[in-house]
Amino acid sequence: MIMTNTKSPASAFLTKQHLIQLYALTAPILITQLAQIGMATIDTIMSGHVGTEDLAAIAIGSSLWTPILLFVAGVMVAFTPQVAKLVGANKTDQVGDILGSAVIVGIILGSLLGLVLYHFGPMLSFLLPDPLSAQLMRTYIQDVALGLPAAGGFLALRFHAEALNQPGAVTRIMLAGLLLNIPANGLFVYGWLGIEPMGGAGCGYGTAIVFHFLFIAMLINCYKHRLPLHQRKLSTFFRMKRQPMIDLIALGIPIGSAIFFEVSFFSVIALFLTPLGTEVVAGHQVAINLSSLTFMVPLSVGMAITVMVSQQLGREKPEQAANISWLGIRVNLALAIINASTIILLAPYISQLYSSDPVVVEIGATLLMYAAIYQFSDAIQIAAAGALRGYQDTIIVMVITFLSYWLCGLGLGYYLTFEAPEPLGAKGFWLGITVGLTASAIMLSYRLYKVSKKHQI
Repeated sequence: MIMTNTKSPASAFLTKQHLIQLYALTAPILITQLAQIGMATIDTIMSGHVGTEDLAAIAIGSSLWTPILLFVAGVMVAFTPQVAKLVGANKTDQVGDILGSAVIVGIILGSLLGLVLYHFGPMLSFLLPDPLSAQLMRTYIQDVALGLPAAGGFLALRFHAEALNQPGAVTRIMLAGLLLNIPANGLFVYGWLGIEPMGGAGCGYGTAIVFHFLFIAMLINCYKHRLPLHQRKLSTFFRMKRQPMIDLIALGIPIGSAIFFEVSFFSVIALFLTPLGTEVVAGHQVAINLSSLTFMVPLSVGMAITVMVSQQLGREKPEQAANISWLGIRVNLALAIINASTIILLAPYISQLYSSDPVVVEIGATLLMYAAIYQFSDAIQIAAAGALRGYQDTIIVMVITFLSYWLCGLGLGYYLTFEAPEPLGAKGFWLGITVGLTASAIMLSYRLYKVSKKHQI
């Protein structure tokens, strides 16, 4: 539901200003997101060229730890509207008072979920029929789990910087981490410098090393550039305040749950596809990984929308907050055209980057056609969700996400894949993905319309 109307010169000027601000925020956030997902892409490519068994192991392993990390990110992204609202109200001196609480929440949450992944993740290795793939997967996810506490602390510091309109620092550190990931993987995957090669499982150690680097680098950067002189001490990062922690968790859990429902939806599909064979799982991983890359574009716009909407609400300008919300949706739709066109034109060549197995390449290229179709629904729903985070309206978003993906998308996908009179195989689940995203786009757009109108009354 995208609103259009005739604009006055003043309104057109504001729209132009908002576009400039949206671009200025989105560009570094997008580079950061691409660098983050780029690490998973490097894992996939490096393991895929070791062997199909390694690629399948990383595919299933990633489908377990990625939703957990993104749940942590979803909880910590709640720090963005908290900080941005203080910025909009010219109360930046109060931001440092709640920073330590966010860092502690990130580290504790990462530690708890890291323990869950380390001890319970390996139990799901039975889903891989090949014994070698199962062993590689167990080793991979246990090694990744060692880096989750540091990842949680890094995410708190990242969203703090972005809410202060300083996303460039995060971008530089993430790019450094991306570059570090290649030699870190190479040491353990291929056995560089005389280390015994571990195959695809070695990507786990590489990922854990990068997570620790990101946390330490972001900690130093924040200390030097974003703390006022009177707060420039190590204790600032670990000072716990009860109410800010409660507020962050209360706002963040629904956001994290919504993101978890969406990402785990894709992960569960990978698990359901294991009976269809290693090649199908690997081909699905190719399409999912490329989809994750293109998803970073609308997601980055959505994150920028969250900051801008929160700042306008802090300035008590709900009309501008609403205008920015719908502007963000239009921008995402324009970007979806570019994403979809690129996927359609380059699908066969993209698939060849991930694997030399012709069966995997063919399956991946076929599934990428479905990824091109759902770019438009995905663009709308992620922009609407970003705006609603700015309004701190998170419970309904969580419910809509669950209904759209797990009941509508997953249910239909399972039926089309396995139970239909003529089962469609992996393509059935990708049709389910498309339907689920479309349902989410419609419901979240309507929710945004209602919430934005309510704030303008």
